[in-house]
Parts: sequence; structure tokens; C-alpha cells
Amino acid sequence: MNETRLDDPGVWRLDTFRVPPGSLEDRAVVLDGAEGHHAVDVVRVREGDLVRLIDGVGAEAIARVESAARSEASLAVVESRSRDRADAIELTVIQALLKGRAFDEVVRRCAELGVAQIVPAVTERTIGRVPEDSVDSRTARWGAVALAATKQSRGVFVPRISEVRTLSEAVGLLAAGSRGLVAWEEESGVSLRTALAGEGPSRVLLVVGPEGGLSEGEVSGLVARGFRTVTLGERVLRADWAAAAVAAMIAHELGGLLP
Repeated sequence: MNETRLDDPGVWRLDTFRVPPGSLEDRAVVLDGAEGHHAVDVVRVREGDLVRLIDGVGAEAIARVESAARSEASLAVVESRSRDRADAIELTVIQALLKGRAFDEVVRRCAELGVAQIVPAVTERTIGRVPEDSVDSRTARWGAVALAATKQSRGVFVPRISEVRTLSEAVGLLAAGSRGLVAWEEESGVSLRTALAGEGPSRVLLVVGPEGGLSEGEVSGLVARGFRTVTLGERVLRADWAAAAVAAMIAHELGGLLP
């Protein structure tokens, strides 16, 4: 019987679990903790089952379950490989905090598309806030949402979730060779395609405002720091949907985000 391989068409049907970076360099892997519980007690993997493993930073593998009991599974790696970030576009989304759990949806959609990093930002018109005593738990929740979305979409890289920053701190991430973009409702002349024309960048930073949008002063400050405003057309998108919509457009224009 032929062994299932990573490039087989049906491999996406395998359940995916995350292991620590470096784990897939070995032929024997143990799933424990939260992932072990999910595999053994929720998915109910059993001896002989095949699963897909990722380490979140580029390595993936197919492994066979050797044993499974008490929220822990021992696996034997069948095939593994490492993916390089340089082979795709690294997109960082700087997203203003939103009301309620709307930011969870931003994280989920961006993770499904292959965004490299998501930076929660505080802007002048930000309504949603993270209480100081809830920062760690909120960041952990967003990380869990990103992981679940990456696994569900059969991704390889799990987005990094940054600490909450001011907009000024966040845009400091724009480095040489990167392209900085601002999705702004008041822009009417520069399309996303125009802004991305020419030699395609390997890294893009995208700024998306809150429910009330960015102020003119904030946009002027971003432009002064090397960002370019872009229009998405005549429609105004919801703040919790705009980042994913633009990410999909960038992937189309530049040939794909991280796998």
C-alpha cells in the first residue's frame, strides 16, 4: 500500500496538530499538553492513524500514530519538509483594536490567508480597548484563534500576534525594502494595484483603522513615514473585514502570502 505523502491531493483531509519548533527534526514526536488533549480526547486519534504536523514557523510533516492514551500521543514521522519565508510575501497587518470580539475575526481571517504578523494598535478613534489586567489573556486568546485558523486552513506558518502598540509604535516596523500601505476611505486616486506596481516587495505592512476610520492627522503622519494610501474602490468595508479583503488582493497581485 502506498504511503500518503505531503504533496498528495488528499493530504488536506488529515487532522493537523502543532508541535514545538525543531520537533520535526526527529523521527519520533510526542503530542502532549493542549494539542495532545485535542488529538486524543477530542479528535480521538488511534494507533495507525495518519496526521499532519506543523511547528508554526515553516516545518510540516505527516506522521503515524504509534500510541494514544491519557491526552498524549506518540507519533512516527513519515515525511517532513521545511518551507522558507523567502518564497512568499510576508504581510504584517497593523489593525486598530475593535469593539467586542471583532478583533478575533480579523485574526481568524488573516490567519487563514497566510498573514505573517498581526499587530493590535490603538488609534485616535479606537473604541475597543484591552484592560491592562487582561492584556496577556487577550493576546493568548488571539494566538489560539490564529493557531486554530491556520490548522483549519492547512497552513504552515502561524501568524505572530504582537503586543498591543500605539499606532506610532506599530508603524516603526516598516523597514527598508518593505512596502507600507494604508487602506483609507478618503483616498480615491491610488488603487492597490497601482501602489504595488513595479518590483514586487517581499514584505508589506498594511494599516487598517478602527470602526470610525483613521484621522487625517494619523494618515498624514503615516505618509510622512513612508506609507502610501490606497483605495479599495467605491465601497467602504467593515473594519473587521477590510484587512482580510486587502490581504487577499495583495496575495493575488504579488503571487501569494505565506503558506
